[in-house]
Amino acid sequence: MTAFAKKNKPAVALTSIDKTRKKRMATQNKVSKTTASPAKYKNRIEKNLVAVLRPFSFETEMFKSLRGKILHPLSGNPPKSILVTSAVPGEGKSFVAANLAVTIARYIQEYVLLMDCDLRKPCIHTRFGLPNVYGLSEHLTHDTDLAALLLRTMVKKLTILPSGRPPHNPSELLSSSKMNGLLLGLKEGNADRYIIIDAPPPALAPETLAISKNVDGILIVIRHNNTPQTLVTELINSFEKEKVIGAVLNRFDLRSSHSYGYGKYKQYKKYYNHAE
Repeated sequence: MTAFAKKNKPAVALTSIDKTRKKRMATQNKVSKTTASPAKYKNRIEKNLVAVLRPFSFETEMFKSLRGKILHPLSGNPPKSILVTSAVPGEGKSFVAANLAVTIARYIQEYVLLMDCDLRKPCIHTRFGLPNVYGLSEHLTHDTDLAALLLRTMVKKLTILPSGRPPHNPSELLSSSKMNGLLLGLKEGNADRYIIIDAPPPALAPETLAISKNVDGILIVIRHNNTPQTLVTELINSFEKEKVIGAVLNRFDLRSSHSYGYGKYKQYKKYYNHAE
């Protein structure tokens, strides 16, 4: 009995490995079909992806202004990896992350990787009209090849790493040493690329604090007349303060400020550089 068990043990192990390899290959092939034709999903883009659908709108100009402040800081080097989050859900963090990523990718020589690190309620893929395919959770759980999980978009220099299927242990996965290694590897291996990370509010998802340890900058999204000041203060204090590069005030209608001439802002688009 002992000899028989030893003789058959390697065969069982090989069968298990073969099944795992076949499963990973099937996963990668499935994802590759999505990455092959991003234009196929162009008509499914969500309307709030203004940087793609309305490149000369007032809202897109605000994202260009934000891009300028990030890429050309008053002092020091620009942050190459940026975490975008908020104090509570519904503030517009994914809206800001997606449009900022598009705006930077359309700048002269900048490449962008947009990561969806909201494993509980992923939405970055839907904003670009893409199906819910495998992504970050599969890489962290099953070691699926990262290259096979990246999605091309209709924006030439923008690549997406989707969240993937919601796992049962998102906090553990995103706080793991493997996730830390992934972030460090992406930063070191992509010197010419900006990394924008969409992450859930730390108060509800403690893994965001772990992710923040491995980024260069943190951008906080605040919804106008909605986010309590105390929560914003608590959020800022939870991070390394030198990493907080600024805040975005979302849903504030600057165009209503007629005293500053913004009510006639639409006339300004004829001066834009349409080649950008």
